[in-house]
Amino acid sequence: MEIRPYMEGDEEGIRELFRTVFGKEMSKELWQWKYKAHGLGTMVYVAEDKGRIIAHYGAVPRRCLFLGKEVISAVISDSMVHPNYRGLFKKEGVFAKLVKEFINNYLPIEGKRVIYFGYGFPMQRARLVALRLGIYEDVESATELLIKRGDMRFYERLEEVKDPSLANFLWNGMKDRRFILNVRNRTVLEWRSNMPGADFSFFMYGSLFTPKALLLLRRDTDPPKLYDYVGKLKYMGRALSSLAKRIGAFTLRIPPWTRPLLKDVDFEELPAETYLVANKLTGPRAQEIKGKFFYMYGDEDT
Repeated sequence: MEIRPYMEGDEEGIRELFRTVFGKEMSKELWQWKYKAHGLGTMVYVAEDKGRIIAHYGAVPRRCLFLGKEVISAVISDSMVHPNYRGLFKKEGVFAKLVKEFINNYLPIEGKRVIYFGYGFPMQRARLVALRLGIYEDVESATELLIKRGDMRFYERLEEVKDPSLANFLWNGMKDRRFILNVRNRTVLEWRSNMPGADFSFFMYGSLFTPKALLLLRRDTDPPKLYDYVGKLKYMGRALSSLAKRIGAFTLRIPPWTRPLLKDVDFEELPAETYLVANKLTGPRAQEIKGKFFYMYGDEDT
């Protein structure tokens, strides 16, 4: 068995493993969008046995503002091991070796780190395995909400727009050295909205004829999902209320520390077992992230 970084042509073996593990297809277009189209490099390690890919550990990188410092963050994606090799889910097994090779390459304890901040929202089984192996640690339980209805004040406006042309302006206003924020400029939003198999719309929220926030809504889910928000966080509650007034109910994921921003929003908390986890081996550690990282569905890999 060989553990190695991704090489051109591995896509088919990775997609075959994905089909075996998850029982569904990942299209070539989705794989290309997730691991290459962002332009920050393909960050994938695989385990290969007898010419067949039997385990995979990948990451989708993002430019990130980490408490004022510009770094690369990466959300862990598609952690999977072929069923025939799952007996090796132990400290010296294939999964642990694969993860440690990935970390040694991209997040070494000493030397240059390509990824500064590694995080994830793993499925429950993968999370529990990684916690037991000492690879991940829980940061917090993510909050998932159903925004049920909203209102719009006489001085507020919400309109659907064709493209995120004001994203750079609004992102500059959103930057805050107190928080951890993945970059939300026009390039990123265009990449996100081009996700294969998904239908996205942009909405611009403003008041007194001044743009305050840009919202990215995924419309092919039931109910729709708010994937991203760009703008000063103090405007988020009013922007969500205006969006609910316009389109009806939708869901979103936010960190629990942002709930006070939604004091004017009519919402219901949804049952969820989604946890934000961080890399325990090399950090940043959970206590450095909790209460500081602003994330939404758009900060995941799909």
